[in-house]
Amino acid sequence: MNYFVSENVFTFNSGTEHAQAKRVQLFTEQGQSAQYVTRNYNRFLARDAEAIGLHAEQVLNMYDFFQGVTDVPREEVSLRLLPQIPLDEYHIEGHGPNYSTINHAGRELARINVMPATVGLVNDIVYYDRYGNTTARENFDWRGFKSSVDYFHPDGNLAVQKMLNLAGETVIEISHMKVNGTLYPTMWKLLNYKGHDWRFNTEDQLFLFFLNEITAEHPGSTLVSDRRSLDHVVADVQFATKKFAVLHDIHTPDIKNPIRGKLYDAYLNVLERRVRDFDAILVPTPEQQADLQKRYPGVDFRVVPDTFVPQAQLAAPRLRLPDRQAGNILFMGRLSPEKRPDQAIRALARVVKSVPSATLTFHGYPANAEILNELKALANQLGVTNSVIFGDYITGDALAAAYQRAQVIVQTSVAEGFGMNLVEAMSYGVPVVSYDITYGTRELIHDGVNGYVVANGAHGEMADRIVSILSDDGVWADLSAAAYDKAVTFNGQAMMAAWQQALQ
Repeated sequence: MNYFVSENVFTFNSGTEHAQAKRVQLFTEQGQSAQYVTRNYNRFLARDAEAIGLHAEQVLNMYDFFQGVTDVPREEVSLRLLPQIPLDEYHIEGHGPNYSTINHAGRELARINVMPATVGLVNDIVYYDRYGNTTARENFDWRGFKSSVDYFHPDGNLAVQKMLNLAGETVIEISHMKVNGTLYPTMWKLLNYKGHDWRFNTEDQLFLFFLNEITAEHPGSTLVSDRRSLDHVVADVQFATKKFAVLHDIHTPDIKNPIRGKLYDAYLNVLERRVRDFDAILVPTPEQQADLQKRYPGVDFRVVPDTFVPQAQLAAPRLRLPDRQAGNILFMGRLSPEKRPDQAIRALARVVKSVPSATLTFHGYPANAEILNELKALANQLGVTNSVIFGDYITGDALAAAYQRAQVIVQTSVAEGFGMNLVEAMSYGVPVVSYDITYGTRELIHDGVNGYVVANGAHGEMADRIVSILSDDGVWADLSAAAYDKAVTFNGQAMMAAWQQALQ
């Protein structure tokens, strides 16, 4: 079994989670066993995993494992049909679409909150004492069962969390205490597991126990660490046959000197402190491999691309220019300073002078509300407010539709590890205009063939290249055809061969 290890599948995922999910899909498509393994407790894991194309059997969560709920199908639970509330004695009173209350003898006993984006399904039930203080909160899993209960001190601070099995029995208990005035989880108890109780001081200790359990149950297993926050845990696992770590991003903020620049702190474990505990370190590009090999000549660095294009996508009809939204420029990725989305707006302001109908569409979650406000203010300042569209974070069919509409995609990042969004865009025939950055740009974009590479930070040059694409149907058609051809090189068979070689 191949276990790809990370913290979570989030509602809004970064490239790391998407790359990990793509890899699970690749292995599945090619008939290889693989699971996306997560540490964090997440009542919405089934929903979030489905949103990025993963099925239940492809995801394994530590808490689900110990709770015995890894393969539970979804069953919607309406707040008015809860078997735990005897309606002959207690009254449920609605207060709009978001919550109802449980009343008895004229007193409000509890509040039932509705699960987000559903109609009347239970998210949690909060119980009060006769003075209105919160005493407990029952939390329901997206799949429709009561998953955990939180108990509170009279001052409102969380005291204990209890994770339940389907019979309602506690299998994990987490105690919380104040340390120097701040509330922390301080002890994890695993109860009656194989006839014994276990105690752990940290969640990572419990996670290490879990990883040892699943690798011992599946001899010959391979562990791949995808999150730098978990490298030290994977390094300590005893029963895995092989252990690897995948780097998804540049390893230093010093982009001009990746060989000698100061490491990001998160990379110290995987590249220095614990590097000998891994069979090899995997990177997405030969360029990063070469830089790291010079920096650490005694370490085994191997190259394996960070994504693949499914066969169904490669077999789909190629879209022509009339199928697109004319002038649609796409920015796909997180709105954060290192991605420099402001540069895309500055380029657009120059593009619309030659192509007035051009639009720039952002799809990605903002790092914070401030950056979104700053981008809107910049668009207003440059007079392109009506030409900039701040779309939602999207996955699945909505993501595919965005690529199908786009006439060009831009990349303005300070640096990247690879650029899987560019491969995705090219699989829909979208030409790329990107800054010349480390890493991935020259690996993915052949200047003048499937897109253009311009000097780093030269938004004026980027605008000129975008105008040349939007203004000449023949240029667009040639670039689009080459983009499709480049995407073919990331087919499942080729990428599986690369992974098999890397994991030897």
